[in-house]
Amino acid sequence: EQSRIVTRVEALMRLCDALEAKGQLEAAQHAQLVSTLLGTLTASTTPEELADHWQRVAQHFDLLAGRPEAIDALEQTLLQLAVRGLLVPQDPTDEPASALLQKIRAEKDRLIATGQIKRDKPLPPITDEEKPFELPVGWEWVRLESLASQITDGAHHTPTYLPEGVPFLSVKDLSSGFIDFSDTRFISDQEHRELARRCRPEMGDVLLTKIGTTGIAVVIDTHRAFSLFVSVALIKLPTVSVDRDFLALVINSPFVRQQSEDGTEGVGNKNLVLRKIKAFQIPIPPLTEQSRIVTRVTALRRLCADLRQRLAERQSVQARLAEALVQEVA
Repeated sequence: EQSRIVTRVEALMRLCDALEAKGQLEAAQHAQLVSTLLGTLTASTTPEELADHWQRVAQHFDLLAGRPEAIDALEQTLLQLAVRGLLVPQDPTDEPASALLQKIRAEKDRLIATGQIKRDKPLPPITDEEKPFELPVGWEWVRLESLASQITDGAHHTPTYLPEGVPFLSVKDLSSGFIDFSDTRFISDQEHRELARRCRPEMGDVLLTKIGTTGIAVVIDTHRAFSLFVSVALIKLPTVSVDRDFLALVINSPFVRQQSEDGTEGVGNKNLVLRKIKAFQIPIPPLTEQSRIVTRVTALRRLCADLRQRLAERQSVQARLAEALVQEVA
């Protein structure tokens, strides 16, 4: 009987190995299909081309959305299309981005004149060779520093931690894509006030992870006071400025995330230095179009979340069936 058991188990193990190999092959084929289909979308240069290419994708959408990594890739593709102006139509009556940039420049000059912010060393303009794609009419290329009234980072020293007090956030508290206070450390109110002289996060500011897991942008949506570690950058915007959610969307898009990756220095725990953050190339549409893009992307990301939920439920059912089968055999 021992011999029969060994023979049976070896046969079943060979079957498992064959199924695993088949699954890996199908995963590779699926990844290639996803890359090809989504690549046609990002290759679009006009809304008309995008519509034609989307019809091709729609024919295989059931296959496309069959794996979690494919849904992640679809979401990143949507962000890439958004920053190129292909997700919503342009309105010729919108005030162009050039006028918005003039207003931002005027407000920054006023803040500099009153001593509220310092004048940074100007960065070189974006050359035609640096522009990776053409922008729609009314859009402008600009470096991130030109949009911000301040770009800095958190404390460059490790503070004294306390059991309770003012939250002290680092990358781990933002890596989920939102501010998570559930596992943060705390510092004293006095130390927080000292740190706030140079770096004071406030409602509506944009945070950017810059050490370790780099390039994640989060808009501050709370009035709760907190301080930052050096691993997080703070981007403050003038009153007359871009839509905060749009700026976070752009920074989180593959286009700027690649700039984040290219801008890191060191080995191991890489650091995205401030000068590289300030030099980010940002495509800016008219302010009203920014709002339309944010609304559209928010709706599409909710659909992606629904797809993930349905996929997780289906996998859960499959897992329960497999467990029941194993128990029945046992």
